[in-house]
Amino acid sequence: MKGKLFQPVVFNVITIVAMLFSLFQIVAGGVDRTTRTAQAIQLLEELVEEGVIEDEGIVSGVATDQSMRARLATTLYLTMLIAIVANVIANYLGRGRHHENLSRIRELEAELRGRQEA
Repeated sequence: MKGKLFQPVVFNVITIVAMLFSLFQIVAGGVDRTTRTAQAIQLLEELVEEGVIEDEGIVSGVATDQSMRARLATTLYLTMLIAIVANVIANYLGRGRHHENLSRIRELEAELRGRQEA
């Protein structure tokens, strides 16, 4: 019975570790991309000021794109964190319910044995 108990726990731990790894990858990759995009916007703004580029739409387009990616990254962070917290809570609640059910099963088995002996 113990082998069956630990299998879901093992898979839940693997799920949590995978989500944490994914979250770390998003955070690590997102910071670098944001920095490079900010540098590109700054460079384009300097080129517009110098008169090399006359279309300011490029700068505003890149800035808008950066803003959209920042919102998407924030959404990904929050979604991943919510998934991790929900998984941890589900595991905690599931374990408590499992222990309650197990103790109730033991009580019923003892009651059944008592009836069989009588």
